[in-house]
Order: sequence, then structure tokens, then C-alpha cells
Amino acid sequence: MRSHGVPSFPDPAGAGGIPKETPQQLGVTSSQLQSAQSACMHLLPTAGSGPTSAELQQSWRDMGNFARCMRSHGVANWPDPTRYPQHPERPTFDLQSVGIDPNSPQMSTPIHECVPQLHGINPQHLGESGS
Repeated sequence: MRSHGVPSFPDPAGAGGIPKETPQQLGVTSSQLQSAQSACMHLLPTAGSGPTSAELQQSWRDMGNFARCMRSHGVANWPDPTRYPQHPERPTFDLQSVGIDPNSPQMSTPIHECVPQLHGINPQHLGESGS
């Protein structure tokens, strides 16, 4: 990605996940990011086809477990996962509709306690449109 015009593209997460950064976060245009993604897609372990059905099912289970954990740690209005609009097979949390800011200090302890439920899903992207 870096050699194809996205010099600030981050390294994969500890579990090997590819970060979901926006073009603005990366300092490039949408077309620059799409061009680099197209050029590099063949390098992904799944050849760019995305997660397997089993991986998606596990993501839904993990996110459901995380939601239950958050509620049990005092965040009563934490929602169940819903479909991510850009990729409906993937789960996300619609935190904006329930007024939750995952970066607020009140969320730090519950998120820290519940993050093991995510098995590698990056908690930095909870509730963002790229999660």
C-alpha cells in the first residue's frame, strides 16, 4: 500500500487484521486509496475475497458476547451488533443512535474488561462506520 501511493498506511494489527482507515485519516484521496487497494488485493491471505463464512459467524458471536459484557459492566444501553451498511455481512455497533461515545472516559473500564470477548477485533473502531 505504501509503495502504491499511501505512504502512511499502518502495519497490520497484532492479530494480523488490516486496519480500516479512511482516506482522510491516511492523507490521501478516495481514488488514491482505491487504486492502491486494487493493486495490492492479491497479497491478502484470502486474495481480497474477504473473511470466510466461519470468520464472519465468529465475528457476530464475538460482538454479541462483547455487547452482553458491556451491559453487565454497567453500560445498560450498549446495543447488540447490527449490519455494517457497506458490508452487510459484517457486524458493527450503532453507538451514535444510542448516544454512546466509545472514547469517553466512562467507557474505558468496561471496554478494557470486555475487549477479550472480541478476539482481535480492534476496539479503536467500535461504533465507527469502518468497524
